[in-house]
Amino acid sequence: MKLRIQHRTEYLYTAAVRSNCNEIRLRPPSTPWQTCSFYLLKVLPSTRLKQYHDFYRNGVQHFEIEEPHQRLVIEAQATVTTAARGEGLAAAAPGSFLELAQCRESEEVGLYVGHSRYVRFNPQLWKAALDLRDDSDDILRTAEVLNSHVYDSCRYQAGVTTVDTTSEDFFVSRVGVCQDFAHLLLALCRSLGIPARYVSGYLYDAQRGGLRGAHESHAWVEVYLPGRGWIGFDPTNRQGVDERYITLAVGRDYEDVAPVKGSYVGAGTRTMKVAVSVERLD
Repeated sequence: MKLRIQHRTEYLYTAAVRSNCNEIRLRPPSTPWQTCSFYLLKVLPSTRLKQYHDFYRNGVQHFEIEEPHQRLVIEAQATVTTAARGEGLAAAAPGSFLELAQCRESEEVGLYVGHSRYVRFNPQLWKAALDLRDDSDDILRTAEVLNSHVYDSCRYQAGVTTVDTTSEDFFVSRVGVCQDFAHLLLALCRSLGIPARYVSGYLYDAQRGGLRGAHESHAWVEVYLPGRGWIGFDPTNRQGVDERYITLAVGRDYEDVAPVKGSYVGAGTRTMKVAVSVERLD
Protein backbone atom coordinates (compact mmCIF):
# COMPACT_ATOMS: atom_id res chain seq x y z
CA MET A 1 0.00 0.00 0.00
CA LYS A 2 1.49 3.33 -1.08
CA LEU A 3 0.54 6.23 1.19
CA ARG A 4 1.25 9.96 1.16
CA ILE A 5 1.39 11.83 4.47
CA GLN A 6 1.30 15.55 5.10
CA HIS A 7 1.76 16.76 8.67
CA ARG A 8 1.61 20.49 9.41
CA THR A 9 2.10 22.10 12.83
CA GLU A 10 1.72 25.85 13.28
CA TYR A 11 2.48 27.84 16.44
CA LEU A 12 1.28 31.41 16.93
CA TYR A 13 2.79 33.46 19.76
CA THR A 14 1.10 36.51 21.32
CA ALA A 15 4.52 38.11 21.80
CA ALA A 16 7.79 37.63 19.94
CA VAL A 17 9.88 34.65 21.08
CA ARG A 18 13.50 33.70 20.44
CA SER A 19 15.90 30.79 21.01
CA ASN A 20 13.20 28.42 19.75
CA CYS A 21 14.76 24.93 19.93
CA ASN A 22 12.89 21.85 18.72
CA GLU A 23 13.32 18.12 18.16
CA ILE A 24 11.30 16.68 15.27
CA ARG A 25 10.38 12.99 14.92
CA LEU A 26 8.33 13.03 11.72
CA ARG A 27 10.43 11.02 9.28
CA PRO A 28 9.04 7.48 8.77
CA PRO A 29 11.91 5.00 9.09
CA SER A 30 12.41 2.20 6.58
CA THR A 31 11.67 -1.13 8.28
CA PRO A 32 10.82 -4.68 7.14
CA TRP A 33 7.19 -3.49 6.93
CA GLN A 34 7.54 -0.04 5.36
CA THR A 35 9.79 1.85 2.95
CA CYS A 36 10.02 5.63 2.92
CA SER A 37 10.77 6.74 -0.66
CA PHE A 38 10.30 10.50 -0.16
CA TYR A 39 10.55 12.85 2.80
CA LEU A 40 10.73 16.64 3.04
CA LEU A 41 10.67 18.86 6.12
CA LYS A 42 10.02 22.60 5.84
CA VAL A 43 10.45 25.04 8.72
CA LEU A 44 9.49 28.72 8.74
CA PRO A 45 11.29 30.91 9.70
CA SER A 46 13.88 29.03 7.67
CA THR A 47 16.76 27.54 9.63
CA ARG A 48 19.47 24.91 9.42
CA LEU A 49 18.46 21.35 10.35
CA LYS A 50 20.68 18.88 12.18
CA GLN A 51 20.05 15.13 12.08
CA TYR A 52 20.89 12.32 14.49
CA HIS A 53 19.45 9.18 16.11
CA ASP A 54 18.19 9.20 19.67
CA PHE A 55 18.64 6.58 22.40
CA TYR A 56 15.78 4.49 20.92
CA ARG A 57 17.26 4.66 17.40
CA ASN A 58 14.60 7.04 16.16
CA GLY A 59 15.62 9.53 13.50
CA VAL A 60 15.57 13.08 14.90
CA GLN A 61 15.86 16.46 13.20
CA HIS A 62 16.81 19.41 15.39
CA PHE A 63 16.75 23.15 14.79
CA GLU A 64 17.21 26.41 16.66
CA ILE A 65 15.78 29.80 15.68
CA GLU A 66 17.56 32.60 17.50
CA GLU A 67 15.93 35.67 15.94
CA PRO A 68 12.60 36.96 17.34
CA HIS A 69 9.45 35.63 15.65
CA GLN A 70 5.72 35.26 16.37
CA ARG A 71 4.93 32.35 14.08
CA LEU A 72 6.52 28.93 13.59
CA VAL A 73 5.45 26.45 10.90
CA ILE A 74 6.73 22.85 10.72
CA GLU A 75 5.53 20.89 7.70
CA ALA A 76 6.55 17.34 6.85
CA GLN A 77 5.68 15.42 3.68
CA ALA A 78 6.42 11.75 3.10
CA THR A 79 5.60 8.88 0.76
CA VAL A 80 5.65 5.43 2.33
CA THR A 81 4.99 1.97 0.90
CA THR A 82 3.77 -0.52 3.49
CA ALA A 83 3.72 -4.31 3.31
CA ALA A 84 1.45 -6.95 4.79
CA ARG A 85 2.86 -8.32 8.05
CA GLY A 86 2.54 -12.01 7.24
CA GLU A 87 -0.90 -13.03 8.42
CA GLY A 88 -0.88 -10.63 11.34
CA LEU A 89 -1.56 -11.91 14.83
CA ALA A 90 -2.74 -15.28 13.51
CA ALA A 91 0.77 -16.01 12.23
CA ALA A 92 2.55 -15.11 15.48
CA ALA A 93 3.87 -17.86 17.73
CA PRO A 94 2.20 -17.62 21.15
CA GLY A 95 5.30 -17.35 23.36
CA SER A 96 5.31 -18.22 27.03
CA PHE A 97 5.98 -16.18 30.16
CA LEU A 98 8.70 -18.66 31.07
CA GLU A 99 10.58 -17.73 27.91
CA LEU A 100 10.34 -14.03 28.82
CA ALA A 101 12.48 -14.55 31.90
CA GLN A 102 15.39 -15.39 29.63
CA CYS A 103 15.24 -12.21 27.55
CA ARG A 104 14.04 -9.40 29.87
CA GLU A 105 17.61 -8.38 30.63
CA SER A 106 18.52 -7.95 26.96
CA GLU A 107 19.15 -4.45 25.66
CA GLU A 108 16.32 -4.76 23.13
CA VAL A 109 13.56 -5.34 25.69
CA GLY A 110 14.96 -4.29 29.07
CA LEU A 111 13.88 -0.66 28.60
CA TYR A 112 10.24 -1.60 28.19
CA VAL A 113 9.36 -3.56 31.32
CA GLY A 114 9.19 -0.92 34.06
CA HIS A 115 7.65 2.42 34.92
CA SER A 116 8.22 5.48 32.75
CA ARG A 117 7.03 9.08 32.92
CA TYR A 118 3.47 8.43 31.70
CA VAL A 119 3.24 4.67 32.21
CA ARG A 120 2.69 3.93 35.90
CA PHE A 121 1.04 0.91 37.47
CA ASN A 122 -0.23 0.69 41.04
CA PRO A 123 -1.54 -2.41 42.90
CA GLN A 124 -5.08 -1.84 41.62
CA LEU A 125 -3.94 -1.74 38.01
CA TRP A 126 -1.71 -4.80 38.49
CA LYS A 127 -4.61 -6.76 40.01
CA ALA A 128 -6.84 -5.87 37.07
CA ALA A 129 -4.18 -7.14 34.65
CA LEU A 130 -3.67 -10.32 36.70
CA ASP A 131 -7.40 -11.06 36.71
CA LEU A 132 -7.52 -10.64 32.93
CA ARG A 133 -4.54 -12.96 32.43
CA ASP A 134 -6.46 -15.76 34.17
CA ASP A 135 -3.35 -17.95 34.74
CA SER A 136 -2.64 -18.15 31.00
CA ASP A 137 0.98 -18.80 29.98
CA ASP A 138 0.31 -17.56 26.44
CA ILE A 139 1.77 -14.06 26.00
CA LEU A 140 -0.01 -13.42 22.70
CA ARG A 141 -3.40 -14.47 24.06
CA THR A 142 -2.88 -12.33 27.18
CA ALA A 143 -1.95 -9.28 25.09
CA GLU A 144 -5.05 -9.76 22.93
CA VAL A 145 -7.27 -9.94 26.02
CA LEU A 146 -5.69 -6.80 27.50
CA ASN A 147 -6.03 -4.98 24.17
CA SER A 148 -9.74 -5.84 23.99
CA HIS A 149 -10.25 -4.87 27.63
CA VAL A 150 -8.85 -1.36 27.10
CA TYR A 151 -11.10 -0.88 24.07
CA ASP A 152 -14.21 -2.23 25.79
CA SER A 153 -13.77 -0.43 29.12
CA CYS A 154 -12.66 3.01 27.85
CA ARG A 155 -14.40 5.75 25.89
CA TYR A 156 -12.72 7.68 23.09
CA GLN A 157 -13.20 11.44 23.48
CA ALA A 158 -10.89 14.30 22.58
CA GLY A 159 -10.31 17.29 24.85
CA VAL A 160 -10.70 15.46 28.16
CA THR A 161 -7.08 14.49 28.86
CA THR A 162 -3.76 16.26 28.22
CA VAL A 163 -0.29 15.16 27.13
CA ASP A 164 0.57 14.89 30.84
CA THR A 165 -2.18 12.36 31.68
CA THR A 166 -0.64 9.14 33.06
CA SER A 167 -1.85 5.57 32.78
CA GLU A 168 -2.94 5.70 36.44
CA ASP A 169 -5.05 8.80 35.74
CA PHE A 170 -6.67 7.19 32.72
CA PHE A 171 -7.24 3.91 34.59
CA VAL A 172 -9.59 5.91 36.83
CA SER A 173 -11.30 8.19 34.27
CA ARG A 174 -11.43 5.77 31.28
CA VAL A 175 -12.11 8.67 28.87
CA GLY A 176 -9.42 9.94 26.49
CA VAL A 177 -7.64 9.56 23.15
CA CYS A 178 -5.27 7.10 21.48
CA GLN A 179 -2.30 8.25 23.57
CA ASP A 180 -4.21 7.37 26.75
CA PHE A 181 -5.41 4.02 25.38
CA ALA A 182 -1.80 3.13 24.50
CA HIS A 183 -0.43 4.19 27.89
CA LEU A 184 -3.00 2.07 29.73
CA LEU A 185 -2.27 -1.01 27.61
CA LEU A 186 1.45 -0.50 28.23
CA ALA A 187 0.85 -0.34 31.98
CA LEU A 188 -1.28 -3.50 31.98
CA CYS A 189 1.30 -5.41 29.94
CA ARG A 190 4.33 -4.24 31.91
CA SER A 191 2.65 -4.93 35.25
CA LEU A 192 2.58 -8.60 34.16
CA GLY A 193 6.20 -8.49 33.02
CA ILE A 194 5.42 -8.31 29.29
CA PRO A 195 7.86 -5.97 27.50
CA ALA A 196 5.77 -3.34 25.71
CA ARG A 197 6.69 -0.15 23.88
CA TYR A 198 4.85 2.94 22.65
CA VAL A 199 4.64 3.58 18.90
CA SER A 200 3.77 6.89 17.24
CA GLY A 201 2.64 7.15 13.65
CA TYR A 202 -0.39 7.28 11.38
CA LEU A 203 -3.36 5.09 10.49
CA TYR A 204 -4.97 5.09 7.05
CA ASP A 205 -8.75 4.62 6.95
CA ALA A 206 -10.27 4.16 3.50
CA GLN A 207 -13.75 4.70 4.95
CA ARG A 208 -12.77 7.97 6.67
CA GLY A 209 -14.69 7.49 9.87
CA GLY A 210 -14.56 3.77 10.48
CA LEU A 211 -11.39 3.88 12.60
CA ARG A 212 -10.68 6.12 15.57
CA GLY A 213 -7.50 8.18 15.39
CA ALA A 214 -7.11 7.75 11.62
CA HIS A 215 -5.88 10.57 9.36
CA GLU A 216 -4.19 12.27 12.31
CA SER A 217 -1.31 11.50 14.64
CA HIS A 218 -1.96 8.03 16.08
CA ALA A 219 -0.44 5.81 18.77
CA TRP A 220 -0.42 2.09 19.47
CA VAL A 221 1.56 -0.56 21.35
CA GLU A 222 4.05 -3.28 20.44
CA VAL A 223 4.62 -6.23 22.77
CA TYR A 224 7.64 -8.51 22.63
CA LEU A 225 7.26 -12.23 21.92
CA PRO A 226 10.40 -14.36 22.42
CA GLY A 227 11.55 -15.76 19.10
CA ARG A 228 9.06 -13.62 17.18
CA GLY A 229 9.92 -10.01 18.01
CA TRP A 230 7.63 -7.01 18.34
CA ILE A 231 3.91 -7.46 17.57
CA GLY A 232 1.60 -4.45 17.23
CA PHE A 233 -1.75 -3.92 18.98
CA ASP A 234 -4.07 -0.94 18.60
CA PRO A 235 -6.26 -0.66 21.72
CA THR A 236 -8.06 2.41 20.35
CA ASN A 237 -9.58 0.23 17.61
CA ARG A 238 -9.24 -3.27 19.14
CA GLN A 239 -7.18 -4.72 16.30
CA GLY A 240 -3.71 -5.82 15.31
CA VAL A 241 -1.35 -3.58 13.37
CA ASP A 242 -1.22 -4.20 9.60
CA GLU A 243 -0.28 -2.42 6.36
CA ARG A 244 -2.59 0.52 7.14
CA TYR A 245 -0.21 1.68 9.89
CA ILE A 246 2.85 3.90 9.36
CA THR A 247 5.45 3.98 12.12
CA LEU A 248 7.30 7.18 13.04
CA ALA A 249 9.08 6.38 16.31
CA VAL A 250 9.15 4.01 19.29
CA GLY A 251 9.89 4.56 22.97
CA ARG A 252 8.79 3.91 26.54
CA ASP A 253 5.85 6.33 26.24
CA TYR A 254 4.78 9.57 24.54
CA GLU A 255 7.65 11.49 26.15
CA ASP A 256 10.17 9.59 24.00
CA VAL A 257 8.38 9.91 20.66
CA ALA A 258 6.62 13.31 20.61
CA PRO A 259 6.52 14.45 16.95
CA VAL A 260 7.52 17.99 17.96
CA LYS A 261 9.17 18.79 21.28
CA GLY A 262 10.98 21.97 22.23
CA SER A 263 11.34 25.15 24.22
CA TYR A 264 11.67 28.87 23.63
CA VAL A 265 12.38 32.14 25.42
CA GLY A 266 9.59 34.71 25.52
CA ALA A 267 6.57 36.05 27.36
CA GLY A 268 2.95 35.70 26.41
CA THR A 269 1.13 32.56 25.31
CA ARG A 270 0.98 30.38 22.22
CA THR A 271 -1.65 28.49 20.26
CA MET A 272 -1.03 25.39 18.18
CA LYS A 273 -2.80 24.07 15.10
CA VAL A 274 -2.09 20.58 13.71
CA ALA A 275 -3.34 19.22 10.39
CA VAL A 276 -2.62 15.68 9.17
CA SER A 277 -3.55 14.09 5.85
CA VAL A 278 -3.03 10.42 4.91
CA GLU A 279 -3.89 9.50 1.32
CA ARG A 280 -3.56 6.29 -0.64
CA LEU A 281 -1.71 6.59 -3.97
CA ASP A 282 -2.21 3.11 -5.47
